[in-house]
Amino acid sequence: MKALHPLSISRLLSIVAVLASPARAGDIGSEDAGSAAGRGPAVQWAMPPTGADGWPQACSVRHPFCVRAPLNAPPAMGAAVLASADEAWEMLTGPLGLPPPEGAYGERWQVYLVDRAGSGDPFGASAGFVGQEPTSPFDRGSSFGLVDRRTPAGCALDRAIARAIARGSLWRSAPATDPGSAAAEAEMIARLATPCGPIDRDDLDAFQSQPTRCIVDSSSVPFDRGASILFDWLDARFGTRPGALVEGLWALSPTRTPAAAWEDGHWAPAPTGFDVLRVSLNGALWPGSTFDDVFVEFAVWRASSPTAPFPSVAWHLPWPVHARRLASPEPVAPSGASYVLVDHTGAPIGARLRVEAQWEDYARMRWVIVKFDAAGHPIAEIPVRSLDRATSAFMTVDALDDVARTLIVGVNVGSTERPFDPGQNEWEPHGWLLTVAGE
Repeated sequence: MKALHPLSISRLLSIVAVLASPARAGDIGSEDAGSAAGRGPAVQWAMPPTGADGWPQACSVRHPFCVRAPLNAPPAMGAAVLASADEAWEMLTGPLGLPPPEGAYGERWQVYLVDRAGSGDPFGASAGFVGQEPTSPFDRGSSFGLVDRRTPAGCALDRAIARAIARGSLWRSAPATDPGSAAAEAEMIARLATPCGPIDRDDLDAFQSQPTRCIVDSSSVPFDRGASILFDWLDARFGTRPGALVEGLWALSPTRTPAAAWEDGHWAPAPTGFDVLRVSLNGALWPGSTFDDVFVEFAVWRASSPTAPFPSVAWHLPWPVHARRLASPEPVAPSGASYVLVDHTGAPIGARLRVEAQWEDYARMRWVIVKFDAAGHPIAEIPVRSLDRATSAFMTVDALDDVARTLIVGVNVGSTERPFDPGQNEWEPHGWLLTVAGE
């Protein structure tokens, strides 16, 4: 008899314990879940490369997978992929505790060496969904892996292989995960499985240069991989061991897609990883805190982390001797943030800064003011209080004599109509107006 879920009950209970306030099955996917209304992400079918059935294959003697390479591929490439995949499989399904990917029709999982395995990614890897386990009461997908055959051996190949296997594991555990979250989570897990250094700088720059976008936007490969720092941060902040939080998200968000939804080409809308976080992280930061506060804390961290480049700012101003009225150059998507930087050069002793913000209806914006010293270190973080459904907020900031710069952070924490979930694709960005004046 098959288990109801890829992870055992004892394993699942240990995973629940890594979250600050353990989610309950009755909570996730209920009417309070953010994605319970509407429909989930589109089902993204994939096909193996044309003619791949005739390619030579080499199968692992340690794990249930095979590597298939075109006839003109160098033999050394297939051997390198096989060895790298054995190591990644061992790490992902062993210490990191993820369920192994499943091949179609109960066969071994297949890894194909192709050109351009990831769109827009010269040395990429991915996994494609080919079908669902018909006897499982939960959505449980089979898949195959794709690896760019031009990927150089070493760390680049190790990371690519781990990324493909992690994505295949997610297809098995929670196939309804939205594409942006899936790419970011698989990248974060791949880095844990292959200790080859930190996140790629180009990926991090792509993410930090576009802070107004949804943090799991799924519009470009570099941005998606850069978004993995969100899950790094969540895992470091709330997990009890490396990778535990992402493993918990996958274990606690299995869906049951009805036949009607399959005919419509979409997964069931709930539960999702964001539903799990929304329920589990209530009260995680302080008594009474919510998932909105987690969004805000991450937005502030993006601007103060010593390991990440400073995010692109909407405005960078000298000290406003006279009041300045600013409009958002770009609207802010849910989970995204805008940053306005004010220099204090020329500010008189004892000066204060008046900040007044307005934003569009149907958006829930949260504002924070961060003080930085001359070395660029944050020295104070001050929330700007407002009502949950308000469209304006204001504050006068004092004690600025030892402050070199003030950063005003505006975070879109979602619509007033429904909690945000990236798989819904029914969200929209919103603009703001900001008045700053020295006093």
